[in-house]
Amino acid sequence: MTGIIGTETAEQEIWHEQRRRVGLLTERECQVFLLLGAGYSNRRISARLQVTEGTVKAHMAQILSKLRVESRLQAGLVSLTHQLFNKGPMVADREVR
Repeated sequence: MTGIIGTETAEQEIWHEQRRRVGLLTERECQVFLLLGAGYSNRRISARLQVTEGTVKAHMAQILSKLRVESRLQAGLVSLTHQLFNKGPMVADREVR
């Protein structure tokens, strides 16, 4: 049992660290990050923010790097948990143009 608890604690610390790293995102990266957590595709994000898909992909690359995650799925999960821990959907609380 000690091993399982120790593993859970280590995994929780990884999640906390990734959520802390959200503060490193620029305003635009944060908008992309929040839309990602809401389930938006790159195409939908680009339409919502009125930028090209290439621009969204560039922001996504920066988000993955800053959060130190390997995939869009992992970044989306961080976004979702970030929003849950901040008491509700931040896409609604934050103006995303």
